[in-house]
Formats: sequence, C-alpha cells, structure tokens
Amino acid sequence: MDQSLINLPDYSVEYTPAPIVIKNADGLEAAIAQYVARYQDMVVTSDTEADTKKVRAELRKLKAALDDRRKEIKRGYNQPLREFEAKVKSLEASIDMIIDPITVGLNELEVQRRDQKKQEVSDLIAEMAPNYGVEVGSIDIDPRWLNKSASHKQVVDEIGVTMTTIKAVADKLADDIAMITRYANVQNVDPLPWIDQLNQGQDVQYLLSAIDNQVAQAKERQHQRDLQAQADAEHQTETKTGKVVDTDTGEVVDHTTTLKITGSIGQLTALKGYMDSIGVKYEKVAGE
Repeated sequence: MDQSLINLPDYSVEYTPAPIVIKNADGLEAAIAQYVARYQDMVVTSDTEADTKKVRAELRKLKAALDDRRKEIKRGYNQPLREFEAKVKSLEASIDMIIDPITVGLNELEVQRRDQKKQEVSDLIAEMAPNYGVEVGSIDIDPRWLNKSASHKQVVDEIGVTMTTIKAVADKLADDIAMITRYANVQNVDPLPWIDQLNQGQDVQYLLSAIDNQVAQAKERQHQRDLQAQADAEHQTETKTGKVVDTDTGEVVDHTTTLKITGSIGQLTALKGYMDSIGVKYEKVAGE
C-alpha cells in the first residue's frame, strides 16, 4: 500500500485569541456601583410602589443593554471558530466516505471468517463425538471457539472437556434410570413417572425414598379399605342380579360402568394411580 495515502501533509492553524477589552470599564463599574449604593436599601411601601416599579424598569433596561452587547460580542468572537469547525467537519466527512465502505467490507469479511470457523468447529465436533460416545447434537458451539485468537489446540481441548462432561452426566443418568427402574419393578410401581422426575433433575436418592413412601401409603390405604370392606360386609348382601345391597338401607352399594378412555401414557398412568388410591376396581377389556 502507498504510505503517502495514510500520511496527511504538514499543516498548521493560525490562531491568536483576540483580547476583549471594555473601554472605560472603570467608568462603567463606577456607574453601576452608584446604582447599587443608591437603590440597594430601597424600602418598598404602598407610598413608594409606583416609584419603585419605575426604578426596577430602568434597572432592567440597563441590564438588558449590557447583556445584548455581550451577546453581540460573543457572536462576532465565535464566528471564526464556527467557520473553522465547519471546514474541519467537511474534511472529516470526506474521509468518512472512505472509512465507511472499508468498515462494511471488513465486517463482511469477519462474518465470512466466523462462518468458516463455525463450519470447521462443527466438522471437528462431528469427528470427535464418536470417540467420546456422545451425540453431535448434544454439543453447543461456544462463541469463544469462533474467535480469531482461538487456536486449533485450544478448541480441541475445550471440546474434549465438554464432551467428557456430557458423557459423564449421560452415564450417570443412565445408571440412575436403571436403578429407579429396577427398584420400581421390585416395589410393583410404574417407573415412568419417577424416570420423568429424574430427567428433570431430581436426585435419585430422593426418588428412591419417595417410592418407599408411596408404597407405604398405598399399603396403608389398602389396609384401611380392607378394614372398611370387612365392616361393610357385615350388613351387605349380593342379589341374584349380582348387585351388592346395603341390608340396612336397601341401597345399591356399587355398580359397574364401562368407559373407553383415551389419553397419553402419562395421563393414563396418573389416572391409574388415582383409581388405585381411592379403591376403584377396574380391569382391562379383552382385545384393547
């Protein structure tokens, strides 16, 4: 690149601050001092109200005249600065006409580089995943891996650490699922709701204790139902039609209704658990 394109020619700015001198400043200060001395202790009463307002109006005119002159001097004093700033900004705008498209081009180049780096990282993940026993989709690309400063070795090492961690978590989850499944089967309860909780991050030891509690509660409920059934049987009888009638009231104790229920596995499992908990008897219809 031609170095002359990035070097400005020597230049200087002639700038000599012009002094602002108030002619007869002493006389002006003396006149203001006389106004102050004359009116600063002025007492305002109903008798002097009209004169006081006239004095105030004259003082305001004096102040306005001083301020108008200040503004006039300021405008003239600032005019060379405004012209200088306008000229410099015009030069800067010309340079921006070059900088802006260069910036756009560099940004586009960076996007292309990151896209290429992302593809390289994706290929690397696909290559490494089988060696670690993990699924490619389980690895999220860390934005830091796409940085220009990230070396190939650094990316490989960090991907390896990530895969090792994911594999360890997956293996533990699989072991915990197997443990919950075995224990639930031994306790004769459905393992799926407990596995769902496990997948949501619940602790396996907590779930094992929860299964024990559920089984204990189910046994207690069944025990209470058995006791109630024994008590009820003392004043119930079955008719020729198969209905159970309360001998004290003559009311039918229970009856059978056939329902066809449709739902997800989770919903049906929950329904089964509820029916078990309240002692509803059911059976699977043949052919369903």
